[in-house]
Amino acid sequence: MDFLLYFYSVLFGIILIAPFLVFYYRFQIDESPFGKEIDSQLRAIYEKKNNLLDSLKDIRSDFDSGKLTEEEFQTQSIPYIEELETVESTLIEKNKNLVTLEQPKIHKDWTCSNCGSFVSVPNAKFCPNCGTSRLA
Repeated sequence: MDFLLYFYSVLFGIILIAPFLVFYYRFQIDESPFGKEIDSQLRAIYEKKNNLLDSLKDIRSDFDSGKLTEEEFQTQSIPYIEELETVESTLIEKNKNLVTLEQPKIHKDWTCSNCGSFVSVPNAKFCPNCGTSRLA
């Protein structure tokens, strides 16, 4: 009888603690399970840029409706424009650091690298004889 009591108490403890451990270790990782997204690095900068542009649009609509004079419009919009310029410069720096891969050049007619047969089928992605990929 004591054996079942110990077994069920340990099982109950595991059932209670396991979800907390799973969520703790699961959400410690910042990147997605499919790999690191390039846009995740730039997402905060793009959001800041969009917020600044929205603020400028609001100020512009206030000026167009006559709520602001031209002097008030200029004094209120200058800080947003300066901040927008710094955000743009950081975006340019970040985009320079990203490595882009060149697209492979695909010719209309090609020779299979595996079997050596000439493939004249337009837009063929695989060799019709051996099934090797065109990019392999």
